[in-house]
Amino acid sequence: MGPFLGLSRIVLVLALTTLIGCTTTRIEYDRMTGTQYPQPVTVSGDDVNLTTIYWQGERVVTVDENTTNIAPLTGPANPLDPDQYDYINPAELETVEAANRRDPIGPVSFNCGLWNAFTCTRYHLYGIVVNHYREGNCGIACRNQGMLGLMYAGAGGATNDRSAFVSFWKNSIVNSDNGKYLRSTAHEVGHAFNLNHCDGDGSTTIMNSTGTVGNTYNYQFSASSLDHLQNHNDNEVWPGVSPRDYACPHVH
Repeated sequence: MGPFLGLSRIVLVLALTTLIGCTTTRIEYDRMTGTQYPQPVTVSGDDVNLTTIYWQGERVVTVDENTTNIAPLTGPANPLDPDQYDYINPAELETVEAANRRDPIGPVSFNCGLWNAFTCTRYHLYGIVVNHYREGNCGIACRNQGMLGLMYAGAGGATNDRSAFVSFWKNSIVNSDNGKYLRSTAHEVGHAFNLNHCDGDGSTTIMNSTGTVGNTYNYQFSASSLDHLQNHNDNEVWPGVSPRDYACPHVH
């Protein structure tokens, strides 16, 4: 077996964790019309998706593909800015999330397992694929067609709790190269798990920036990333419960 669990083994793991009590993160995943979610890929005969990627770090992540018909932003044409609606800014992104997010920010606990004899805890992460490029807080001067994705509820976001991420479908890599799109999505989810670029290996692993890995990338975590996911305080790892920590190396 390669470095990734096959689909049947993932199903078994999820079934066992449900039976004995579990802690998970559920990604509530929305998208705008005209976009697609990243699709699984096959590596050495194994299915690779967000669930298998995060199981490397002993974190159970499930994906709920939820609303798939959110309308892209539009409005009256502005002759002084004809490309205005090709872009989405942070305030607009947060408005879209507020209008569509179903899951709460932060964890919920509930009875689970055989005869509801156990307590499960579920953390929540909101993801959305927008049919736009990114625009920063400084307007036209901050427009960026090269950005693939962003964990936008970080230190500069409205909630400062690592609770949401976005992919920018108009980016030419996102809409044409599924393998890189999946890697980018796993990378942004990594930021929601409080991983930083310095947690990459500087070469091929998930938390390196896209510019670092280029065409030479994999769907694995570096030793530093795995140490964080597997061994650090849960409140500093699970999404939606604490601020982004930019320390390199991590101190928690």
